[in-house]
Order: sequence, then structure tokens, then C-alpha cells
Amino acid sequence: MKKLFTLAMLLVFGSLMQADDAVAPTNARIDINGYGIALKAVSGPQGGSLQNITWGKDEDRKFSLTGETAPFVDDQWVKSTFTFVAESDGKVSVNLLGNWTPNAPGKKNMDARWVYYDMVTVEGGSPLQNGDFEDAKEGKPVGWECARELYVTTEIKAFSGKAMVKAWHNQRCSQVIEVKKGQPVTIIINARKGEFVPAKE
Repeated sequence: MKKLFTLAMLLVFGSLMQADDAVAPTNARIDINGYGIALKAVSGPQGGSLQNITWGKDEDRKFSLTGETAPFVDDQWVKSTFTFVAESDGKVSVNLLGNWTPNAPGKKNMDARWVYYDMVTVEGGSPLQNGDFEDAKEGKPVGWECARELYVTTEIKAFSGKAMVKAWHNQRCSQVIEVKKGQPVTIIINARKGEFVPAKE
């Protein structure tokens, strides 16, 4: 009887541990901002998405895209691609972050669902600088707009080399690239699920 009780408690505890992911799973997310250049989504990753944003002023939504991977099912690295076309020459910003987690009833802040990124490349636009994050200066990845605490060299094994970055919805890493009118641009990321940090009450 005691063994059955212990087994039942383990099953209950395990289901509770998975509840957060069942309600709001962790996805890698990229936002692409056109700075006045209209952007058109071509394709997102299998099980994921890429589309123009659905918030803000209607007339501004054509200038920005948001994309997500399929939800992570484990802690393994997953390769995903996002392809878009710009309607004119210019510059766009590529932003690495995590999916938006709606606040649960009674919570004042947002849960943090961290995502690790490594070996990020671009095809069809100007190359990303330091897409493998191996080059750093003063504790920050060269070429990226990224807070020092998001640069990682010790927590887990990187996809390649020894360095990577981590991000979530409210703390992101970004870089500007150049694009050409009508030329498809593909952003390729390697990402994996990071830790879940519940919002403070």
C-alpha cells in the first residue's frame, strides 16, 4: 500500500511539473522589423509560423513579421528556417526572443520561458556578423545588440563552439541586415528550450 501511495504521488508531481508547458509551451521566436519597408512572409518552420504582426496600428503591420518554431518537446537543439521577401531595398532587424506567455489570473508579471540560440545564419540578405556568437568583447557578443547577461559560455553545451545566447520575450538579442527588393531572405536558427521562470507575484 505504501509503495502504491508513493507511486501515485510521483505521478501527480510529474503531471504538475508538465502543467506549465501544457498551458503555454516554449517556442523559439524571431521578430523581423522593416523600418518602413513592407515585408511579406513566404514560409515558416514545420509546425511553426511566420506572419505579419497582428498588433499595433493596422497600417504599420505590413512592416513587421513575427515567427515561431513548433513547441519544444525536449531539451535538444532544433534547426528552423524562416523565409520572407522585402518590397524594397533597405535594412531590417532580426530579433531573437521567446514566445509571449499570457499572464495567468492573479499574476502581475509575465512568465519567462528562456530559449538558447546558436549558429544563426542568413541566406539571401547580407550575412549576419558573428552568427555563432564565438566572438565577444567585454562579455557581449560582437555584432549583436544583446545584454551581457544573455551571453552564455558555461550553462549548457553549445550547438557549435563554446558560446551562444539566451533570450526570452522581454530580453532579446538583435542585429540589422541589408535586404534587396523581391529577393527571398531565409533566416536559419538553431535553438533549444531553456529554463522556465514563473512570474513573481
